[in-house]
Amino acid sequence: MAVAQDLKVYRNYIAGEWVGSDSGEKLDVVNPVNGELVYRAVSATPAEVDAAVAAARQAVETSDWADNPERRAAALRKLSDRLKGLGKDLARLLALEAGKLFPVSLAEVNRGADALSYYAGLARAVYGRSTMLNPDSLAIMLREPVGVVGIIVPWNMALSLLTRPLSAALAAGNAVVAKPSSMTPGATAEFIQLIDEIDEFPKGIVNLLIGSGGTVGDQLVRHADVDMISFTGDTRTGKHVLKTAADTLKKVSLELGGKSPNIIFEDADLDRAVKGAINGASFFNAGQVCIAGTRVLVPKQLHSELVDRMRTVAEGLKVGDGLERGVELGPVISKTQQDRIYDYIDRGKQEAKLVTGGYRYQEGPLAQGYFVPPTIFDDVPVQATIAQEEIFGPVLAVQTFEDEEDAARVANSTVYGLAAAVWTKDINKALRVAKKVRSGMVWVNTFGKLYAAGEMGGAKQSGIGRSYGLEGLYEYTEMKHINIQLGG
Repeated sequence: MAVAQDLKVYRNYIAGEWVGSDSGEKLDVVNPVNGELVYRAVSATPAEVDAAVAAARQAVETSDWADNPERRAAALRKLSDRLKGLGKDLARLLALEAGKLFPVSLAEVNRGADALSYYAGLARAVYGRSTMLNPDSLAIMLREPVGVVGIIVPWNMALSLLTRPLSAALAAGNAVVAKPSSMTPGATAEFIQLIDEIDEFPKGIVNLLIGSGGTVGDQLVRHADVDMISFTGDTRTGKHVLKTAADTLKKVSLELGGKSPNIIFEDADLDRAVKGAINGASFFNAGQVCIAGTRVLVPKQLHSELVDRMRTVAEGLKVGDGLERGVELGPVISKTQQDRIYDYIDRGKQEAKLVTGGYRYQEGPLAQGYFVPPTIFDDVPVQATIAQEEIFGPVLAVQTFEDEEDAARVANSTVYGLAAAVWTKDINKALRVAKKVRSGMVWVNTFGKLYAAGEMGGAKQSGIGRSYGLEGLYEYTEMKHINIQLGG
């Protein structure tokens, strides 16, 4: 592979310095649209992991970061402003390294800036409480930062899934060691450069380690001087993180996989429901989103009509390079992921009825990248593999139900419980079903709306803990009870 002399090489950021890896190992990051090399990055050594953790520990213990909420608020506010100012440039890099649509990438940058702005406000409101336990005993319940937080980020939303835990962890007064996916570290490194330029951040309070999850990530989880791990990714890896972290009894926050249902009732605005379920949920970011609504539950009496509507919308989607205007579906992240998705499609052809998609692009520009067409399966049994397992691609399973009770039963038929949606004009029905669905988030007549002030997280095997909102802030604190004896 020919490599341009000016090709950018991203490095680790430890104690306020950009450092190269002693191992000499380089990671090639390619554009999923065409396989072309975008940039290279170094891979951290075990010694560099130790150095980053030590730098974080020293920064949180020797600076006033944990005890100076005004400093934290100012730092996060400046970071939010600078991130928003980098908008289009950073969005382009996100699109190149992950193949995602430019508007999706730009929205991701803005969502990250919003999270930082929100937690900049909360940095001065990390309140505990106090109470009189008896006439001569005062209790002060103090919220303190956990300490050193390791943040392990996936490739699908590399920036927003970093800024979400990072902003809360920093607002609470912690130090951070961040590890992006080895497939998408570039935009993260550009973001960290903004932190380096803001004086309010003590050197070492934020560190960056590039490398694989099996080496760098695993060492971070095992490290005795890391107090907490925030991990976003698939459920299988999340279970490994939880088991590994148990050896040091560190705190763990997990947002894991999903198999989210879109439940469409006969009294819904069907045009809005179908477009929301297809465009906004199932095929958003080529289905590579943990909350993706990859199951659509429809009433039997409207089954044929809704399937026809979904086919029409799916077949009308423009597939291509996310940097091209009008493109609605980009590639998946890698050849490995593409092959994995087609394995599920082959399984689906045995288990259910293929409505549209499911083929491979054999020629033209789409054959050069990791593209998968929007694919819909109908008559999908509850226990079918494509109804039970997270595919992480543009593959949709249509299932039917009889009534409200049956809709909730089908919705709850997987091990996951991250998100769901209910489409109906009857608010009473919407609330009844929303309460029956075992899910951390339920949207009504919309899908995928996320707000920095509104918590999110999973039930069942979709995770532990909460992000965003006050709950997201509290994830990165511990309660300390200070008991004061009054009187003589």
